Amino acid sequence: MNNKKVNTILILTILFASMTLGFSTINTVFAASTAEPTLERIMIDEEEIDYYNFENNTIVTVEYSVDRSIEVDGVILVGFGSELDLDPFNSINLTYSYSLQDRTYYIGDIELFENSYFKGYGWIGDITNGTYEDVEEFNHLGPWHYLFVNEVGVPPQFHGIVNATFTGGFHTYYAPTNQTNHTIVISYRVYGGTEADNVSLVYSVYRDKLYNASLNIFDSTIVFQNMTYADISTETYVVFNTSLEFTERTLYFTANNSYGWDTWGDGLVKNNLNIYKINNGFDFNSNTVLHELITDVDEVDIIITTLNSTEYDSFGIGYYVIESLENDTEIVSWTQIEGTLQSYYTEVNDFDYNDTMREYNVSLGIFDVDNIIYFEAYNIYYGEVYNETVGHYHAIRIYDSKPYLELFPVSGSYVNHEEVSFSFDILLNRGNITEILLDYDDGSPVANLTTLEPDEDNGLYYVIHTYPVATEGYNVTLTVNTSLGTFNTTTNYLYLDFDAPTLEITEFTNNATEITDGYVELYFTYLDDYSGVWKVSIDWGDGVVQNVTEDNFAFHYYVKSGNYTVIMEVQDKGGNTFSTSIIYTIKLPETTPTGQVPFAALSVFISLIFLGCIVFLTKRRK
Repeated sequence: MNNKKVNTILILTILFASMTLGFSTINTVFAASTAEPTLERIMIDEEEIDYYNFENNTIVTVEYSVDRSIEVDGVILVGFGSELDLDPFNSINLTYSYSLQDRTYYIGDIELFENSYFKGYGWIGDITNGTYEDVEEFNHLGPWHYLFVNEVGVPPQFHGIVNATFTGGFHTYYAPTNQTNHTIVISYRVYGGTEADNVSLVYSVYRDKLYNASLNIFDSTIVFQNMTYADISTETYVVFNTSLEFTERTLYFTANNSYGWDTWGDGLVKNNLNIYKINNGFDFNSNTVLHELITDVDEVDIIITTLNSTEYDSFGIGYYVIESLENDTEIVSWTQIEGTLQSYYTEVNDFDYNDTMREYNVSLGIFDVDNIIYFEAYNIYYGEVYNETVGHYHAIRIYDSKPYLELFPVSGSYVNHEEVSFSFDILLNRGNITEILLDYDDGSPVANLTTLEPDEDNGLYYVIHTYPVATEGYNVTLTVNTSLGTFNTTTNYLYLDFDAPTLEITEFTNNATEITDGYVELYFTYLDDYSGVWKVSIDWGDGVVQNVTEDNFAFHYYVKSGNYTVIMEVQDKGGNTFSTSIIYTIKLPETTPTGQVPFAALSVFISLIFLGCIVFLTKRRK
């Protein structure tokens, strides 16, 4: 079998195996293990509803579904009220309705004549071998579906609020605190109620404790206040209200009566307590007192600004410190410091109310250059801690308090003129320049340049100083003092060199003799006693310039006859130069080519032999 056939069979085998394995692993179904039913719909006259208050003797239809693969023998409603019973043997049976895809559906009616609650119960074989519906537990009333009859009595529902503005947030209203003649009125309605009903407004500064109160876990911070009939009555409900003075920064409220609490839900089960919130626009934030860079001599002070806080609030700063951005070693672990009240005042807001402003100060201390401080404010309100909601920590980098200096000419520069132009740059992270001093180190008085203005284009300071004509060096020192009480100094060493270097050609070919081979040599010495030689060069006079620094010998080939003036120059680091010259007479012999080039015939002969070899080898292959 050839290779092509073997490859074809191998490919087909792999494809068959992969398809077989693939088909064997799809559509794996895991069977359910219980007969637990799921509530699908609540209906009246075959119309789905999502409300829970009904007129007396209303017939409500409920629809449940179970997993079709379980082969459930029946679904029962268990509960209390309206012929419902907690015992599956005595409660309401649902009848088979239809099957669709992987679910089987059951349906049944409840005629309501009292407040009732229920859940589903599916069973297999023996009725005692059943599974209850898993209703998300509603801790205020219990894990059931509730149906209320208006004529019997229902829980209250929020009706409205006066002198508080809806903010757009969930159940959240705004009202200013401590305002004259600004009483908040909260109203609730009761469907099918009478003016003699007993309704309570329940409120607290704690949201969680209000929630707990609905579980009969009471706390001294929870207030139950009786609501009064508001002289508002319709065919379906009556309204109750109560008034209170809003003096806190935040207040939470709900309501209840003997039939339960005000509740809500997204689906078929009302499993959430309706808790409403009134706030006074309370907010707080923190920032550094210095609104500029903070240095290693500055006390790091943080100001906490609060809007409409109360006497029950306290504020502080939590922070930690790392070494630097390059080294994140923590040098101060998380620490909290309580703030001290610094000021108290009022401001008029956009609603024409007076906002109460309080400012607290916290001092963190002094830190080293490049330390990074991360901080945020915290608030304690009735014992509960709230962090500043900035989304991230504030960060402070500690900068150097000393001015940064640059002085020109740079240290080690050489100058060969008496008037020297100096320039310098001063950079401050914070503070102001209080004094600029420049010492020229030549015996003249130290120059006070404090009033000198920097150049508008590049920010540099410029000054010219005349030195005595003498070759020597000077330590030029710039000193700058700042308003922070800090200073910095920098010193550059400047060489003043007015003496030219020396240069001597010690040995050379006699220029009086004609040079017939074009080859010349130079031997030389050079010296600079002060700043040192910077560069030595030879211009050979034929367009070639040669750098011979650190050498004492040089040679050159001329390719044309003629007289050439050779100039040799030495320059020291101060810019002083000295040069000397010499003339070479070059007379090269004249040559005239005669006859053929001897290798031309040989090249043709070799080429022919090479071509013949190629032809011979080609014929042998054939």
